[in-house]
Amino acid sequence: MIGDFVQGTFGTVDADPAAVAMVRAATPDLPDDPSGEQVAAWVELAELVGDEDFRARMRRTAPRRAAGRALDIESEMGEVGAVGEELMEFARQKVAEAMESGIDPLGDGGAPVIDDLVRRFAEVFGRTPDAEFRDWTAERFEEAHDPRVDRYWRLVWIVNGRQVVPGLVPVYAWLIRALRSGRAA
Repeated sequence: MIGDFVQGTFGTVDADPAAVAMVRAATPDLPDDPSGEQVAAWVELAELVGDEDFRARMRRTAPRRAAGRALDIESEMGEVGAVGEELMEFARQKVAEAMESGIDPLGDGGAPVIDDLVRRFAEVFGRTPDAEFRDWTAERFEEAHDPRVDRYWRLVWIVNGRQVVPGLVPVYAWLIRALRSGRAA
């Protein structure tokens, strides 16, 4: 099943060799005596790798992950050095705090959070924090944070009996919704 997925997803002439190697190195291997959680993860994984839309998404995102650039905006932030890394961590923290406080990304409480983040990102990139920049930022987060791709890697970890670390998809989903809300200050 996974061999078919890798071949069907990356078996083209123009496939990124590093991406293929990364996906193959993380091949899920259901143990001989799997737990109920591992069996459930395997079944969900089988459904996911059979989805053609998911395969197309993996073709687009795996080369960035293999190159250590899981997130376009994080790559671009890396180009501006430690300031970019600090801003990404700050953004994750602020959004996580907003979520924990129950702040709706589309509501009045979300506007100051996202406006502050947009201003900070724009400053780092030397851009104007306008609607065009908000769209640019949202596009980069959307491209790199597909919940299905995150779910694939989490299922692989479960099947392989590895510790599953908390994901950032909910944080990025909140951020994207707020960026797309059009409620700029």
